[in-house]
Amino acid sequence: MTAPAAHHPWSTHIRLVAPGAALALIVGGTALELQRVFPARWALPDVLVALIVGSLVVNSPLSKWLGLAAHDRGRNRYGAGLAFVGKTILRASVVLMGLRIEARLFESRQLLAIALGLVTALPTTFFVTRALAIPLRVPRRLADLIASGTMICGASAVNAVAPVIGARRQEQGVALATIFLYSAVALVLFRGVAAAAGLDAHQGGIWSGLAVNDLASAVAVGAQMGAGGAEMAAVSKSARVLMLAPVLILFSLWRAERVAGDRPVGLGRTVVGHIPGFVVGFLILALLRAAGDRLFGGAAGWRTTLAIDRQVVAFATVAVSAGIGLHLEIRGLLSAGARAVVLGAGACATMSGLTLTLMVLASRGLRAELILTSVAAVGGSFAVWQLVRRTRSFLVISAEVSRRHRAVTASGPIFLPPSVSAPASALTASGAHRRASATGEHRLP
Repeated sequence: MTAPAAHHPWSTHIRLVAPGAALALIVGGTALELQRVFPARWALPDVLVALIVGSLVVNSPLSKWLGLAAHDRGRNRYGAGLAFVGKTILRASVVLMGLRIEARLFESRQLLAIALGLVTALPTTFFVTRALAIPLRVPRRLADLIASGTMICGASAVNAVAPVIGARRQEQGVALATIFLYSAVALVLFRGVAAAAGLDAHQGGIWSGLAVNDLASAVAVGAQMGAGGAEMAAVSKSARVLMLAPVLILFSLWRAERVAGDRPVGLGRTVVGHIPGFVVGFLILALLRAAGDRLFGGAAGWRTTLAIDRQVVAFATVAVSAGIGLHLEIRGLLSAGARAVVLGAGACATMSGLTLTLMVLASRGLRAELILTSVAAVGGSFAVWQLVRRTRSFLVISAEVSRRHRAVTASGPIFLPPSVSAPASALTASGAHRRASATGEHRLP
């Protein structure tokens, strides 16, 4: 007998990811070719073209022929490869973006906008989301998942916060669908909004990193802004991702619930497990770029390395955008509950609108107005949240009192049994009930 051939784990992994990765690369390459064919007046960013081509594929009859439908994605031959592109390739490209960060690109006003954006937009978005969840009657845990995904880094934040607050699988799925829906909206709308607000490529990239939900979409939107936009988006998004650890700590303190068989979730393990390694790699290569420019900035080898890095990152970003488009199935985007979609719209509008306002003020050097806007946003949103909470509590108490009053009224008069009602009737007939003593007691005849 011939022994079965042993397969190396790496060869098995390559066979799994090859079809999906090849599909994303083909769609990305098609997008690059289409961009060259378009007339100059119709020119669109390559990442946006890749997104459109991918979404056309998944929403056309070609999807059924390829087996790309959502109900097939878990078991078809493309799922593993598309996941590889959306996670591994994306994070590797973000790490390589560190070599494209030049210290001279940053101004004090941009750094101030990033810092104030994190300090202001995160708590404001949380307070607004919790306030809106009350009249919309969205469950608290679902509201927290939507808030965390909007505040930090999309699906990664949702998946990290879910075990800390004891969220159900269904709530987690609805939150993910909602977050992804508004990431898709950002891919279409944000470039025009940034242009209307007067932001340049670098400022638009910073805004993309501060406002767009997930990492892939943030980098893709930043790339639409122009040269240097993707790098700026990666910088601000990386700073935003680092806020995941303190957010997990706060959620665990505020939502000290026991899950998984009455066993508490290990906070230390949860926080450490979700500190992204790609952010560390990005920072290391950014420092390497700063050192390289200072030590041998004019060397031909160094410039060639940077040029290769730029081409690799550009093509990887297009492939990631194509992978996003291949997941933009219309029916899947519309599967989230109506209330969750409305709540997500409020959260995303708060996050994007506030960070855009801060970026515009920072770009114009209006520091006093910038700080005043930050204080007013956090304080005002907290006050509104508390007002809505107290109003709900008052309405709940009023409704309970009214319900009990109606229950007593509907019960009618109380009829006593004959053994009790006979002596009471005799007492009434004798008039003894009117002869009360000074102490309030009745003297029996």
